[in-house]
Amino acid sequence: MTFLAAILAWLVSLSLSGNRMPGREMLAQPLDQVFSRLGGSVWAYCLVIAVPVVLLAAILGWFDHWLVTFLVGFASLVLVFGSGDQADQLKLYRQYQIDGDTDRAYELAVENFDLPEGLYEGGPSQMDDALNLSLAYQLLERFFVTLFWFVAFGAPGVLLVVLVRHARSILLQMPSESSSAASLAIQVHHAINWIPARLLTLSLALVGDFSQSFAIWLRRIRDFELVDRALLETSLKVSLPDNPDAQRPEDVLALIKRAQVLWMVVIALATIFG
Repeated sequence: MTFLAAILAWLVSLSLSGNRMPGREMLAQPLDQVFSRLGGSVWAYCLVIAVPVVLLAAILGWFDHWLVTFLVGFASLVLVFGSGDQADQLKLYRQYQIDGDTDRAYELAVENFDLPEGLYEGGPSQMDDALNLSLAYQLLERFFVTLFWFVAFGAPGVLLVVLVRHARSILLQMPSESSSAASLAIQVHHAINWIPARLLTLSLALVGDFSQSFAIWLRRIRDFELVDRALLETSLKVSLPDNPDAQRPEDVLALIKRAQVLWMVVIALATIFG
């Protein structure tokens, strides 16, 4: 049922828009309250990550019914995948730029594509360069990391990804006394992204410019310290056949969508022949 839950969740996410996704951030506020009460210590971090995951795994094991497992997995994937309306949002972003409304284009990119806030004095071209990476990294975390750990551990794996991601964001904003927990949170986040990020960059090589990107992938795959964002940025620049300076967010999105289809095909084949 893994492939069925994954493909249905992906198809549902493609039909949703950002303003029709209730409940996507329902864990953020409770986690914030838990850390406010327990503090930003290492033991609090381990407790927040481990207890919900183990509890969900125990509940699913107790029910031990395929329908319950399927529904929980499907619902968790839909919530984490989020809306798949990036193409529509990019059209609106581009229209704002054509109309000369760079402020609205910037606000849309920050809100919908997690574009880092800052000054883009180079204008639309500089904003496009930053958006290329932000868009790819957003889909890495939403789709590829989530799908990998769902295939590995089911719905508890999805919950693990979400908890690690939110806990890292919360701890990085807490006072300096939580620095040990924040450091651990960064390392755990890097660890759960490590394999999916390298599988994604391999996928980009397969669906993009294979000759250059695969050679770079082979050199970078064993570098555990290389952060996933830097690896993804390098892979994007060489996976698209055009000049890196001429790459547009629309090209990056099309490349990522092809990688998504590739992952679904691989999971389907593994389900059929596994």
